[in-house]
Amino acid sequence: MSRTIATVATCASLCLTLFWISPAQAQGLLIASEPGIGDRLPRPIRPPWRPSPNPRPPQPTTPGFLYNIARLEIDASIQGQIAQVQVDQTFKNVTSRTLQVKFVFPLPDDGAIDQMTFMVDGEELTGRLLEADKAREIYEGYVRRSKDPALVQWIGHGMFQTQVFPVPPGAERTVTLQYSQICRRSGSMNDWTLPLAPTQFTSQPIGEIVIRGRIRSDAKLGNVYSPTHEVDFDRRDDHRSEFKYTAKKHVPESDFRVLWEAGDSPLQISLITHRPDPKEDGYFLMLLQPSLPESDPANAKVGKNIVVVVDKSGSMRGEKIEQARRASRYVVDQLKPQDRFTLITYDSDVDTFNNELIAADPATHEDATDYIDSILAGGSTNIDAALSKALAATKGSDGPAYVVFMSDGQPTVGEKNGMKIADKASKQIASGTRLFSLGIGHDVNSRLLDKLAEVCFGQTMYVRPGEPLDDVVKKLYDRIGAPALTGAKLAITVDGRQGGTRMLYPSEIYDLFSGDQLVIAGRYRRDGDVQIKLTGDFQGESQEFVFDGKFAKQTDESKNVFVERLWATRRIGQIIDEIDLYGEQSELVDELILLSKKHGILTPYTAYLAEEKTDLNDRAAGRELAQVQLHRLHAESGADAFHQRSFKSQLKQANRGIQSSNQSIIAPAAPASGASRSLGQTWSNAGNATSPRFQGGMASGSVASPTPNAPAVGPEAPHNSLPRVKQIATKTFYLKNDRYVDAEATKEQIEAATKVTQFSEAYFGLLDKLGQKMNPYLTESSEILVVVDGKPYLILPQ
Repeated sequence: MSRTIATVATCASLCLTLFWISPAQAQGLLIASEPGIGDRLPRPIRPPWRPSPNPRPPQPTTPGFLYNIARLEIDASIQGQIAQVQVDQTFKNVTSRTLQVKFVFPLPDDGAIDQMTFMVDGEELTGRLLEADKAREIYEGYVRRSKDPALVQWIGHGMFQTQVFPVPPGAERTVTLQYSQICRRSGSMNDWTLPLAPTQFTSQPIGEIVIRGRIRSDAKLGNVYSPTHEVDFDRRDDHRSEFKYTAKKHVPESDFRVLWEAGDSPLQISLITHRPDPKEDGYFLMLLQPSLPESDPANAKVGKNIVVVVDKSGSMRGEKIEQARRASRYVVDQLKPQDRFTLITYDSDVDTFNNELIAADPATHEDATDYIDSILAGGSTNIDAALSKALAATKGSDGPAYVVFMSDGQPTVGEKNGMKIADKASKQIASGTRLFSLGIGHDVNSRLLDKLAEVCFGQTMYVRPGEPLDDVVKKLYDRIGAPALTGAKLAITVDGRQGGTRMLYPSEIYDLFSGDQLVIAGRYRRDGDVQIKLTGDFQGESQEFVFDGKFAKQTDESKNVFVERLWATRRIGQIIDEIDLYGEQSELVDELILLSKKHGILTPYTAYLAEEKTDLNDRAAGRELAQVQLHRLHAESGADAFHQRSFKSQLKQANRGIQSSNQSIIAPAAPASGASRSLGQTWSNAGNATSPRFQGGMASGSVASPTPNAPAVGPEAPHNSLPRVKQIATKTFYLKNDRYVDAEATKEQIEAATKVTQFSEAYFGLLDKLGQKMNPYLTESSEILVVVDGKPYLILPQ
């Protein structure tokens, strides 16, 4: 678990974020040492800025602004459960005086750190370790003298402290921390955590963040997963995986975590549980990582069956039809001798390369390439006839069949009713056939494609204007072209009995492709011994994989909260899908609002929750607002329909929960620049453009104008620039009248909250009484109303 040396100006101190085991520990701290006073009175360097109702971001010339962070680079080498970590950070003293500082680093509870080395510009500095009792005295002294709530999180931990070193005016210093550590376990997986969340207190974004690492395992490496960030993983071989994450001018909002597991099975199954309240259903996350061998073409029993369907209507003229040709050529070029395929093109009429699936031999390959080169765009759009022809071609196929269906418009010839087309397809599709629909551009009938994905056991992918179609098809075929466990079925028993789990997303697996990790989120009602049995066919032979684990009776409240948030994200996507395809039901609308409110997952239909004027406890008003916005789902095509269903698709397929903090609340419509966005990106709005916290995290939707041709707008921006939705530890907070309010606080609790002023005796009394339960909520510099153990507290800044 690495610690980011992020020398950050926390809300009252300049911090180097280094190491995070739990939400209560993690940051290193630069301390200005006063000559002749000693360790009793060192003081944190004062920051240039702390959040206020009308914050102004500091400029390099602002008096008191001490230094900028240019780069944060972390390199981790992990062997088994031992991580060797090096953290390098370059910072510059922008004052006109020499800073005499020492570095303080909080130690983890379990004392797992070993061989810690601290260097400045390559010169090693000596340091000493202080036990928790001595460290508590120093930490609490920092808090009392500096009046910095961010320091509260370290009370109760030991520390590593260096000797004093100078930083001359205008000088740059590269600080290096090296250490080794035992990685903890999270369920059946190893867990390496890097503390990035505390850097959200910085008054300037970090210039560049680079995190890279290598995982080596003596046993075969199985699932490798990050529940927090979009990480690039590169599996070098069966025993090594490398990963990398980069960001520029960024303020991270969550800690960085990587989980992994090793084993000898060709299909690794990993299980992580989260159940903070044993009286309620728990949450679980299941990772399935197939590593299926490629078959020998000479002895292959069963190949794949591929049908590529290309829309060549008039709207595909120009670059789109050329991209479609390139995509089709790529698929044909990747076919193996045991595979069978055909090509279908359609406008007003339907043309076929061959009415039946044929072998991908060299002569056929050459003929198919010539057929692709001759595709020209023109005419109307006969989706129904093209789809019928494609599904008919797969009937009687030996082995799995995949239809890649491209469309950039609405049906204008033949059957035009989308639901009738989908109903017909559900009756035509053969067992073992999967339909992958690509919706190209805003004019596509997005509701039809989503309905087809449901009834044809497939998936819809949305290709935004300007996004290369051929790149999307290549990624899709690289996935489905790999060896596959087909007809997969999952059975879960708890203590030998079925019925212990519910609400799994995805609810059906169908096929598992080698190298394509499947993430399943669900709920369990009984704790106990779990057996997970996965069956399916691989190259014509039946296969069975069994995993034994446990559903926990109770877990730590915050350690695996990401499991609950991921499940909530998937569930919200499913609710929107059901409302979209089958109409509104009051129970679904109420559940959508409840989950959005609790987890801060703001959709186009619940973004009103972030408006300051919204009463979070007024259910009737909230339902009315949500229902008004849900009427937008009536649109089948156009930019708004496209982005709503693209957003819904991302929720349903999300591999990590949405982070609410600092996100912009935006409408899921095309941004002015036309650039594409994903759940890992944010389109900032004018209301937050000047925020010194900057924008980051995972994007969510917001309310757009209900007028069809009006520009999409978000809810009114608060008069200050603080984030409107914020996740702290396990809770979500909404900004209401310059105060962060616990999403789960009732009206009665809000009115009866005990007022506690920061740094008062009552404030430190809460630290002693509630400890880790309260610490995360005492570190804020804004007013915060929080409910802990059923009791409401209003923490007031001094």
